[in-house]
Amino acid sequence: MEDLRVVANPTLVREHALEKLRGAIASGLYRPGTRLVERELCEALGVSRTSVREALRQLQSEGLIEAGPRRAIIVSVLSPDDAYDIYTLREMVETRAIRQFVAHGDPKALKRLQTIYKAIEKHAAKGDLPALAEMSGAFYEEILEGSRSKVVGETGRQLLKRVSYLRLASMSAPQRVEAGLGEWRAIVDAVCAGDADAAAKALGQHIRTARDTIVARLRDEAQGGTLRRA
Repeated sequence: MEDLRVVANPTLVREHALEKLRGAIASGLYRPGTRLVERELCEALGVSRTSVREALRQLQSEGLIEAGPRRAIIVSVLSPDDAYDIYTLREMVETRAIRQFVAHGDPKALKRLQTIYKAIEKHAAKGDLPALAEMSGAFYEEILEGSRSKVVGETGRQLLKRVSYLRLASMSAPQRVEAGLGEWRAIVDAVCAGDADAAAKALGQHIRTARDTIVARLRDEAQGGTLRRA
């Protein structure tokens, strides 16, 4: 919990509080169904209730939290069907983005994507799943940024935020990291070759595999009753 504490210039406190809370949800510190109490968040972050409330409003607009029973605020719980739909939309948006990424042929953007992939390989070799999940998110965001489309970028980032906390769970599945490395490698190779069709195909397959993995996990958890509201 000490990692949540915000240390920043007062003008940046609200933005940092939002980033800290979003990261806490993505990392699983606040799991789906967990109740978020304003007073406790103020103490953990070291910020005012106003800053916390503004951060919570933004998180609610992103679909990461929702109103629960008796007006409680809880971390959103995605159903298997919701997750399936979000990943399917991700495939549509991100394959469009990577086609535009390749079409622009920006060497600096390509270099950044390669650098991120090397970091993914390093974290995978160490078995550092939280860092791997964070870098994989950066990988997708680099593709969205490289599309140079405001609409594609904003839509894609919104979808990524909705499933950020599922990324770590997906990577925990047996052999998922090993398979994922091959999929990321195929994406980078296709982009380096300037082959938009191959890049879109590789990225689409990667997202579908992740989708199927996480949907199966959510269904198992729902049937086992492991996702309980705190």
